[in-house]
Amino acid sequence: MTEVDLIIGGRSFVIACEEDEQEKVKEAAELINTEAEEIQSKLGRLPESKMLLLSALMISDRLIDLEVEIKALNRSVENLELSLNNYKEGEDKNSVEKIKNLKMEGLVEKILSNLEAFISQASLTNNIEKDQPINDPNSSDQPKLF
Repeated sequence: MTEVDLIIGGRSFVIACEEDEQEKVKEAAELINTEAEEIQSKLGRLPESKMLLLSALMISDRLIDLEVEIKALNRSVENLELSLNNYKEGEDKNSVEKIKNLKMEGLVEKILSNLEAFISQASLTNNIEKDQPINDPNSSDQPKLF
């Protein structure tokens, strides 16, 4: 066991830990110290036990929020994996339709962007002669319809 000197909320602490855990203990102490300093800046100097309790509660609150977010993300990943598996197996026509719709939305966005550029250029020149071609700035990047 190795002893590590820590400073939390302006107070010194000595903690015994395994040698390979020193860096992790220091990181944890820094996190607690950051919370303690923020609490003390708002509330003033507090008794050690209250400062540590409030710091732990603040960190725990963030941890709970992160755990909820991780659970939601895991459910999303599971749903995506299920949709992908169903798509690969051809069993879920709804997934196939969703993917086709996403591709179509991208195509429509590209067409609208090109149309906007065309209209913008036409309004700037304002004196387009009949049968005179207008240079499309995105002409080399035309979307393929099929």
